[in-house]
Amino acid sequence: MLIATRPDRLIAVGWWKLIGKKLRARYRFEDAIAAMPFAHERWLHDCGQVDRAEIEAAKDRGRTITICVHLHLSGEDDAEKVRATLASIRDQSVPGTKVLITSEEGATGLSNRQPGGHIFVGTGNSRADGVRAALLKAQEVGIEWLIPVAVGDALPRHAVAAYTAHVLRHTGNLLPAVLYGDQDEFSPRFQSANAWLKPEFDRRMLWSQDYVSRACALLVGATLPVIQGEVDRMPQTLFELIAILAISLPDGGVEHVPRATARTASGQWCVEAPSLLAAIGGTVAGFDTIESGPFGTVQLRWPLPATHPLVSIIVATRDRVELLKPCVDGVLNDTDYSEIEVIIVDNDSRDSETLEYMESAARDHRVRVVRWPHPFNYSAINNFGATFASGEYFCLLNNDIEIVEPQWLTELLREASRPGVGAVGARLLYPDRSIQHAGVAIGIGNAAGHAHRGLIEGDPGYYAQALVARGASAVTAACLLLAKEHFDAVGGLDEEHLAVAYNDVDLCLKLRERGLQNIYTPAATLIHHESKSRGQDYAPENLERFLKELECFQQRWNTRDVIDPWHHPALNRSSEVYR
Repeated sequence: MLIATRPDRLIAVGWWKLIGKKLRARYRFEDAIAAMPFAHERWLHDCGQVDRAEIEAAKDRGRTITICVHLHLSGEDDAEKVRATLASIRDQSVPGTKVLITSEEGATGLSNRQPGGHIFVGTGNSRADGVRAALLKAQEVGIEWLIPVAVGDALPRHAVAAYTAHVLRHTGNLLPAVLYGDQDEFSPRFQSANAWLKPEFDRRMLWSQDYVSRACALLVGATLPVIQGEVDRMPQTLFELIAILAISLPDGGVEHVPRATARTASGQWCVEAPSLLAAIGGTVAGFDTIESGPFGTVQLRWPLPATHPLVSIIVATRDRVELLKPCVDGVLNDTDYSEIEVIIVDNDSRDSETLEYMESAARDHRVRVVRWPHPFNYSAINNFGATFASGEYFCLLNNDIEIVEPQWLTELLREASRPGVGAVGARLLYPDRSIQHAGVAIGIGNAAGHAHRGLIEGDPGYYAQALVARGASAVTAACLLLAKEHFDAVGGLDEEHLAVAYNDVDLCLKLRERGLQNIYTPAATLIHHESKSRGQDYAPENLERFLKELECFQQRWNTRDVIDPWHHPALNRSSEVYR
C-alpha cells in the first residue's frame, strides 16, 4: 500500500538505506507509515481490541465496572446533532451503555419514554446543573463512573472500553477522581483525524488550557462532596468541577488515558470561553493577574515575592564580544527586574576587544568578571561561577542570548518562586523569530529534543502547547532560572560526565527526582543565536566527546525507552515538531 499511496517517501527510504544511513531510513519509513490513509483509525482499532480483551479477562475473574454517559439538552440544540451524539453512544464496543439525560426548559426531542437505555433524570437551568443531577442519580442507582458528553461531540467506538480497561488496570488503592482521554477533531471522509494526543496530567497546564473537560470520566463517589456543597465554591461549569477536584485532591487525583475518548468539531479546542477564565480565577488562589491568551488559552501570572530576591545571572563566555556585549548590556539596561548581579565567567578570552569590554562592564557595581583559564567545560564553568554568586536565585544565561522583552526575568521569577518548582525556562526564538526552545521532551531521538523547534512564532502548532505556561521534563540552560538551594541540592551541573551536552537536561531530571516540577513559560521570550560561541556538537572536532556524553545521558535516564510525560507515546519520537 505504501508503494501506491506514498511512492516519494518510499524512494526516500530506499535512498537513505542505500547510502548506509539505516537509522534515518527507519525513521523515514515510520513517518511514511504514520502518514498513510487510515493509520490513525488502525491505531484506534488496535487500542480498542487490547482494551476489550482486558475487559473480557476481568469478567472471567468476576470484576466489572459500571460506566454510563451523561447528555444535557438545551433549547438551542440542533436535533440532528443530538441524534448523532446518541448514535455514537449506541455504537460503543461495550454493549448496553446507558445514557443519563437532563434537559433545560424548552428542550425537545427526548423524554423518559425514549427507548435505547436512556434514563431521563430531570430538568436544570444549565449543563452544570445537569451534571450535578446526573451524578446524584448515578450514585442512587449504583453507577461508578459518569462520562459527560456535549451535544455535537461524539464518542469514538472504543471510548467506554478505554475508560473501563484503564480502571481495571489500576493498581493503586485509591482510584483517581477524574480520567481524561485524547481527542479527535472531525475530519473529511477518508482522511485521518486531527488527533489531540495529550500529556499526562499537569496542574500548571490546566491553569493555562482546558485540555480535560471535553474528554473525561468522573468517579461518581469522589465528586459528591463538591456537588453537595462541602467546598467553598459550587462549580458553575464542568471544567470548574474538574478544577476544584484537581486542587483538593492529592497528586494522582486526575489521570490520563492514552486513548481517543472524544470527537469534537474542527477548531472546537481553541474557541475562547469566558467561563474558563472565570473558573480558573474563581478556583485558583494567590495569583497576580489573569487574562485571555491566544487560541482559547489563559495567561495566569503569579505574584513576585514580597521582598524581591537577588538573582545572580551567570554568563559563560570566551571572546565573541559581538555576542557578549548585546547580551550583558541587555541584561543591565533592558531588564525590568532590578535586583540582579551579573557574573561573567571568562573561559580564557584572548581577543583584546572582548577583554576591554569585560573590563568596562566590570565598572558597573552589578557586574563581576571571574576567570576560568581551562579547556571548555560548560558544566564546570557555570559551577565555578555559582561559587561567586550571592543571589537567592541563579539564572544560567548563554552569552548568545539577546534581550528583546524587558519582563523576561520577572516572568521567570514568578514561576520559580512558587513552592515545589525547580527550574524555569523561557521561550527562545531564532533570529528569524521561529521557535528554538519551548521546553525539552525526553526520548525524542532516543535522547532529548526541543519541543516544537522551528514552529513559526505565534502559530498554534500542536494545540498551542508552545504558547502556554506548563510543566516540562526539562528546559534549556541557555536561559534557566532556579533557586540556589535547588541548584546546590543536586550538586549543580555534572562537570565530570556531561561537560558540554545534556548537562542542563540532566540537572532538570535530578530536580524532578527530588519531587520538584520544572516549568516552561512563554511569557519570558528571548532571542537565542544558538551555539554561535562554542560550535555544534556534531562538528568533527566535537563528535567523539558528544557521543560519550550522549551514551552517558541515555544510560543514566533510560532515554531510549522512556516516554516523556508531555510527549504522548503515539507521537513521533524522531520529530521535535509534534505529529
